[in-house]
Amino acid sequence: MIDIHSHIIPAVDDGSSSMKESLEMLKIAWEDGVKAIVATPHIFGQSSRVKHIEHLHHKFMELKKSAEDHHIEIEIMPGAEVFFVSDLREKLKTYWSALTINYSNYFLLEFPADIVFPGSEEYIFELVTDGFIPIICHPERNLAFQQNPHLLYQLLQAGALTQIDAGSLRGDYGLSAYSASVELLKHNLVYIIASDSHHQEFLVPGLSFVYKKLRGIEKEKIDMMVEKIPLAIVSNSAPPDIGPMIEPGNKKSFFDFITRVFK
Repeated sequence: MIDIHSHIIPAVDDGSSSMKESLEMLKIAWEDGVKAIVATPHIFGQSSRVKHIEHLHHKFMELKKSAEDHHIEIEIMPGAEVFFVSDLREKLKTYWSALTINYSNYFLLEFPADIVFPGSEEYIFELVTDGFIPIICHPERNLAFQQNPHLLYQLLQAGALTQIDAGSLRGDYGLSAYSASVELLKHNLVYIIASDSHHQEFLVPGLSFVYKKLRGIEKEKIDMMVEKIPLAIVSNSAPPDIGPMIEPGNKKSFFDFITRVFK
């Protein structure tokens, strides 16, 4: 498994508070079967403590060396969780090596918790035109997407991908995020499941439990979301085809789907 979303660099955001905690998080992920993990600290949002993006690489290399010194064999790759700011296109062009996942064309895009900005569909299209591929992270936790998943469908039509948090399936973020995850899976609007891990005891690393949690979904489909598509992303390759999206609107079979997936 490959985890493309984690907050394992110490003391740069609301994630790991120390190198000791970061190493414990890496051990948890490795023992769970995660072979590679992307360090994605918050950038531009309120949770970020990064004052100079240029210094982020140094922090990343400190973590990587410490993991090697402690013989933790998991592969660590650079990245960021990039908050949606008005001059995002310019920032991506200037700091692409710090903001993209493993120096690829892909990057994690974070919306505010309760809104989707007007004009986001057009902005996503412009980002794609620039050569970047935004991965909208944890849309199931966003109030606007919860209330109207068609908004997310439109952004995917414009060229974005999506990543939901494993913790949402575990119930870490409450019933609304859990139910929204089901809704997005139902409409085939999920490309990736990642941990979005922040600590060693809460919002923890690990992805293997989703195989049991999503027993009604084919193993091959889960493999796509936790291994094959993440591998394509860190390799800067086109993701495998996940099949056609289903335009949200008809919720007739919603409870039937919950029963089938989480039975």
